[in-house]
Amino acid sequence: MSLSTDILNALTLLLHGEWREFIFRIRVHIQKIDLKNAYLDELNLPEERSHYYANSGGLHLEKVLRDMKITPKDAIVDFGSGKGGALITFARYPFSKIAGVELSPELVAIAEDNFRKLQIGTITTTVSDAADFTDLDDYNYFYFFSPFPLTVMSAVIRNISVSLTAKPRKAVIIYFNPEFHAAVVTDSPFVKVSEYHHHELGYYIYANKTRVAPP
Repeated sequence: MSLSTDILNALTLLLHGEWREFIFRIRVHIQKIDLKNAYLDELNLPEERSHYYANSGGLHLEKVLRDMKITPKDAIVDFGSGKGGALITFARYPFSKIAGVELSPELVAIAEDNFRKLQIGTITTTVSDAADFTDLDDYNYFYFFSPFPLTVMSAVIRNISVSLTAKPRKAVIIYFNPEFHAAVVTDSPFVKVSEYHHHELGYYIYANKTRVAPP
């Protein structure tokens, strides 16, 4: 996409009152923030463990998050965080912790460079296969943008379920392009509670069935 097209799109956002997204789009060009797609053959990643990276941050994700009533008691993990586009959007909200899990060290390095350029110091990133990341007890929001195949998705949902059993709490999954819906709700504590269709790929929102009563 050309610079002139991006600027035109940014001006359209401004006309619709989306000031924050307008400013961010301008900063992406001025500060050379790299959120371009990245493909498995470029990264030497196995297709049985990963999908290609595309930026899922920005206005479409904002429209979902605005309904979530995020507070400083909430913390989120982005599985398959890539270059950090969604993480940058999460940093606009009062999450106490924001974490990205990404299989590619090259993408993590790009993401961390993006965060430095944007002066965002609230995000942590881990190079790991998502199925091996089990340090989940401090998080109650989990984000996916079709980041990996079914076998990995199923393993991650199992890990989240184990964490919720060990440390009962309210939890929410935000799933953009929910191609493996069945993996989220089969033999797990999660049920789908809402859908968003302002983007053609759609978002499914899940919550765990058992809500924890306050002490």
